[in-house]
Amino acid sequence: KTKCSSCHGKRLRAEANFVKVGGASITDLVELPLKDLIAFFKTIKLDTKEQEIAKRLLKEINNRLEFLSNVGLDYLTLNRKSNTLSGGESQRINLATSLGSSLVGSMYILDEPSIGLHSKDSERLINVLKALRDLGNTVIVVEHDEAIMAAADYIIDIGMEGGKKGGEILCKGTPEQIIKNKISYTAQFLIEELS
Repeated sequence: KTKCSSCHGKRLRAEANFVKVGGASITDLVELPLKDLIAFFKTIKLDTKEQEIAKRLLKEINNRLEFLSNVGLDYLTLNRKSNTLSGGESQRINLATSLGSSLVGSMYILDEPSIGLHSKDSERLINVLKALRDLGNTVIVVEHDEAIMAAADYIIDIGMEGGKKGGEILCKGTPEQIIKNKISYTAQFLIEELS
């Protein structure tokens, strides 16, 4: 693929950059990491008329950016191509979108959403998962991260190994109940996490 000689890979017509908000064009904003974009929208200076026009829009923008930050994606830019995202990043974007839509009565099944997530951001991901649950949804997570397992309401440990040697329910219950099981690898992980 080659970059367009007119827009230099920004994928917008030149006219789109004529409009500026807070001194920045849309191209400037989509190239910022989300953490910088959050700061931009929190400190943007608008006159009274502009504030009235942008009030609902700014609320929505700030909410969406906050959701993306809460799932540990504040290093991404909005112009990042979706085919360059990891599986974990894609799942976390979908989580942020779901949280923003406030759906209730839905079932979410996530396959290791912590992949690629720095361990310091696990707590934020846990809070997002709990927020989805608290909205009235069922959240099922296939996960090997100890912190996320320790925060679960209920665990079903399937093993003993993968493939033909697996598929048995070894134990099930709350994290506190699981750690009492002697044959569960999950119990061994949780003992360290919960103690």
